[in-house]
Amino acid sequence: VAGHIGDPLYELNFLKSAIWDQQTWTFTTNFTVDTRLVGLDAAYPNRLQLVFDGIKMGAVIQVNGKVLGTATSQFIRYTFDLSPEDLRDGLNKLEVVFDRSIRVGGRFMACSGGWDWAPYTNTLQEGATTFSYGIWKHVYLVYTPKGSASITHVVPHVFFNGAYPVEALVDGKHAGFNVKVKVFLSAPAAANGTLSLLPSWRLQHDSHRISVPAGNSNFTLEVAADAAAIKLWWPIGLGEQNLYELGVQFQADSELGLPKSATSRKIGFRYFALVTGNDTDPGYVARASTEEGTESQGMYFRINGVAFWSKGANVIPMEELEGRMLGEAHRVMVRSAADGGMNTLRVWGGGIFLPDEFYDACDELGLVVFHDMMYAQLGHAPERTVVQDTELRHQVRRLSSHPSIVIWDGCNECTVTMGSPTEIYATFVMTVIAEEDLSRSIWPSCPAFGWSTGVHKLDSLPNGNPLTTPGKAETIEVHGYYQHGNGFPAMNGEIKMFPFKANIPIKVSTESTGLDHRNIFASEFGAVVMSSFESMAPTLAPEHWGLHAGQPSDTCEYDVHVVAHNQCQGQNVMAQRNYPCDNLINAYFGDHPDSYFNMTGERIFKQQLYQCMLSQALILKTDIETRRSTNQFGCLVWQLNEIWPTGGWGSLEYGTPVKGQVIGGRWKPLHYLFRRSLFTDVMATCGMDGQCYAKNDSPWPFQGQCAVSVLHFDGHRAVLQNLDLDLPRGPGVKHLFKVDVQNMSSIDYMLLAECSTKVKSSRGSNFTAFGASAEHVVSFNEILMAAVSVLDS
Repeated sequence: VAGHIGDPLYELNFLKSAIWDQQTWTFTTNFTVDTRLVGLDAAYPNRLQLVFDGIKMGAVIQVNGKVLGTATSQFIRYTFDLSPEDLRDGLNKLEVVFDRSIRVGGRFMACSGGWDWAPYTNTLQEGATTFSYGIWKHVYLVYTPKGSASITHVVPHVFFNGAYPVEALVDGKHAGFNVKVKVFLSAPAAANGTLSLLPSWRLQHDSHRISVPAGNSNFTLEVAADAAAIKLWWPIGLGEQNLYELGVQFQADSELGLPKSATSRKIGFRYFALVTGNDTDPGYVARASTEEGTESQGMYFRINGVAFWSKGANVIPMEELEGRMLGEAHRVMVRSAADGGMNTLRVWGGGIFLPDEFYDACDELGLVVFHDMMYAQLGHAPERTVVQDTELRHQVRRLSSHPSIVIWDGCNECTVTMGSPTEIYATFVMTVIAEEDLSRSIWPSCPAFGWSTGVHKLDSLPNGNPLTTPGKAETIEVHGYYQHGNGFPAMNGEIKMFPFKANIPIKVSTESTGLDHRNIFASEFGAVVMSSFESMAPTLAPEHWGLHAGQPSDTCEYDVHVVAHNQCQGQNVMAQRNYPCDNLINAYFGDHPDSYFNMTGERIFKQQLYQCMLSQALILKTDIETRRSTNQFGCLVWQLNEIWPTGGWGSLEYGTPVKGQVIGGRWKPLHYLFRRSLFTDVMATCGMDGQCYAKNDSPWPFQGQCAVSVLHFDGHRAVLQNLDLDLPRGPGVKHLFKVDVQNMSSIDYMLLAECSTKVKSSRGSNFTAFGASAEHVVSFNEILMAAVSVLDS
């Protein structure tokens, strides 16, 4: 098969998946073990274990021809004991046999083999599409001498000692925290010893004598973190991301001087609340402190007593070929999110539990994480099995130390209804999560109506009662609106052209805003987009450099039995690049004949792709500006990144540094607008009839100016309004005003809005907005009053 496939993302190579899917593949390598050195030949032998941090799809593991076990979940760490009779002095043969006949119950990345932003293959396993097989994480040996124990997990949970705060906690002046550390041990035989915690925020260590049974066990120790000894962890823009080392070691009793088992985790001190009531009302706080379930006023986040506007995006896997994922690419991606003004990332439930580097970067840069479990229906629904129970517990134990993770939720778009098949998300999935982690807010699904029972009403932390959801409730979290692409036969989108009107100028809402009003959280919305020529071109033959590839169109039909995508017959390479962009370009750059989209070549393809990217940027610019005029406290765009160069949804391009790509992903135009104005805490914009608003979504007061100017397309510029603003702390503080545009034609001008401050914040990061005319300009907004297509006419 070698040489028969080529780059799987080039042209239509991914449709050759049957070449690798219909085979039984065996990974083989050799390793050496000195059995005398590790003591495996003794009467009471030491223990040697073979560990796989990640195996994708069903596989049988063999050493020297002996079957050790079977792997069936991509999200479990598998550990196998190696006995003396299993091993040889010198070379030992390890074989991992990938066999598609092994039932895996959908426990692999749900977007394998296709989503409406990922390449669709033509292979299935148990009704779910497939793409790659392999060992996608580390493989290693663990040696544990007799009389000792290895540490398999360290799970620190941080609890705030004080009352529910609605004012910012101050370093050194709060009630402090308690850290409960559950340490998981594994011993070849019963052992005695000392288990110690080594917290970096205090000089003294906490040591406890323990007796460890043979096999797996766990012990919980507690350590205090007094306010005077620590500094708080904050999201980006609210404060510093202070992290502390928590060391753990086990020293066995032995005259042989056995080495210590030791490891460490970094933790942060913060108290997070998922708020669904009006906690600015002391009466509500007093009542809700003794109640459970979810209120129905809205949904927003509060951390260390500070309510904040959640702004960010949804993260999908960076790769269909997980084996070539890079930790550094994830770090760069998170850095781009932070530099784009984001403070929240949602890990989407149809992908994977991401590499450690992603969560480390979120901890260090201050992006809070709203985390789905890896369930997305379509062959990947939960079952109450030992495998899935193990998977859930392993991943929560693996990730619990990260202060950036603030919410666990059950699944993507699987409304949890008691008495229906989806109640399993409450009765099994989130029940297991709550058993493992009492320190984080939990949520039924994304989106969700919330809980009836099982959580504290003030902060959505588990209270130990059974988890149930309401049959009917007020909508407080939403997905949508999505602007899909259409007008060309492709795997996604309508085949025919369905024109839409550009939302320019916007309609500004004049409704009252603030935490004490009904509100909503938008955890997904977006617009289709292609990537740049530099990203797309290396995956296409030069003769196919065009939005329609210069080829005959495929014949595509929608099949009601295949809800994920259209069914296409033909060889058009762009038909397989998910969504077309024809209708977006027509909406923003005027109607184009089919001959325009059929053109090919470097120059025209660059133009088409740039028009597509600008269209997405303009769609979401007006969408977010409209949303910010309403009472929304969550604004998470679908999506942050791309999994390949395609008609997807991301503001960052495909980020694996293969030919044509930039590690972590290039910024598309939309991402620059996030940084420039859309995700700045203070911004101003205008809409129909000169109705404008300035918005302070910062939790601190704003003192400064917002100036609105008119830029005539003949080059003349004049100030229309120069506001001196003294806005109270946000989020959700809106100042309405108008500018006089009655005597101007919308095709002759655009508006510019700059907000600036002379007060440099001592919290978080300060930067001058891209395109601004001076320093301390916190947002710079260019406001079209008519679509480009109208301007051109």
